[in-house]
Amino acid sequence: MSVVTKPHVLDFGAGYLDYRPEFSEEVWADWEEKTRERFGARWTIVKDILEEFEELGIFLLDPTPENIAFLD
Repeated sequence: MSVVTKPHVLDFGAGYLDYRPEFSEEVWADWEEKTRERFGARWTIVKDILEEFEELGIFLLDPTPENIAFLD
């Protein structure tokens, strides 16, 4: 493993490639609510980052402040 500097996204362990996992609408709503709470005011930025990954066919299910870091 190498050392990275901010900004970075780490931990693709719960990621999916090429397809979005099939979960019910309720599961996705719960996931978004919990993720929004984790990031607070930065949620809109994180959501944009996740959408960029999805355009590349990468679906990240475990974004946390520990594995998405910002320049402060």
